[in-house]
Amino acid sequence: MISVIVPVYKVEKYLRHCVDSILSQTYTDFELLLIDDGSPDGCPQICDEYARLDPRVRVIHKPNGGLISARNVGILAAKGDYVCIVDGDDWALENMLQFIHETVSRSPVSLDMVLFAASSVYEDHLEATLNNVPEGFYDRTRLEKEIIPFLLTDTRKGLQVGVIQAHTWDKAFRRELLLEHYTREERIRVFTDVPMTYECLLHCRNVYICNERLYMYNKTNEDSIRAKSRENLLTKSFRYLIIYMREHMGGNGPAVDRQLNEYAAMLIIRTGKWRAETDPSLREAARHLKEGLRKSDMLSFVTVKGLPPKVGAVMLLLKMHLYLPAMLLCAVRVRQQEKQAKQP
Repeated sequence: MISVIVPVYKVEKYLRHCVDSILSQTYTDFELLLIDDGSPDGCPQICDEYARLDPRVRVIHKPNGGLISARNVGILAAKGDYVCIVDGDDWALENMLQFIHETVSRSPVSLDMVLFAASSVYEDHLEATLNNVPEGFYDRTRLEKEIIPFLLTDTRKGLQVGVIQAHTWDKAFRRELLLEHYTREERIRVFTDVPMTYECLLHCRNVYICNERLYMYNKTNEDSIRAKSRENLLTKSFRYLIIYMREHMGGNGPAVDRQLNEYAAMLIIRTGKWRAETDPSLREAARHLKEGLRKSDMLSFVTVKGLPPKVGAVMLLLKMHLYLPAMLLCAVRVRQQEKQAKQP
């Protein structure tokens, strides 16, 4: 059996479409756990309505505690061999669970995770959200060679995000793996998928990765947590995220420790670039960055030595409290990326 967990909070407009997409799956041996995280709208009533109509649906009502808290309640209550997590404003294609079941059934060894792909849904078009590695089966040897050295960050072409996207919704997790590596720190409120996904991948033995698009990622919901996450960058939540990842992933070899340092630096750089794009002036952006770094104390988690040169230069300026010159470097990078994007 497969357990599907849907954390529910302020998604009344989208929830029925989400639940209907799961209940209409071609594969039927699943349970659906709707975790009402104290939603103040009509979501609790919608959840209870579905539970009355379909015995596969279980509803758990809880006080509001955030996405990780709701997800954890579902993980601990799940009974399936594999667990999928679906956001309440997204939806699944009808063959998603069938694909997971067949992939697991065909595998000669027990799979810890199945990674697939998604379509990002905009108002007027779809975009593919794909994995950045070759499709196929990865045992531990192949994971250690091709995935783990580039799991969080990839510096082969500058400082980029890792080869595996952190989303939880385009993956199926073996339940025993989740019970060992779900995120215990529920104060993390930004990038909530990052610690669990990467910690699980770090401890996998066998994984199957493909680019079959089975999930619809709703990018039109401007009220979602992910749409507002940038406003919450460089807060104490960021600090909780980095501390947790270092405690639960650090010490697994120099490649992982290096990436943890690069990841913290990358979060600061990306915040600076976003500020350079959105604030009315670089001086204002520098002020916001300074305030965020003071609140989060993120610089204390970054060692300049070993960083890519351009990233290291920005970090060094920030550690010297030279915020405006650091923002200038971020703005230059933004302009370079804009220019590259316009090239055919």
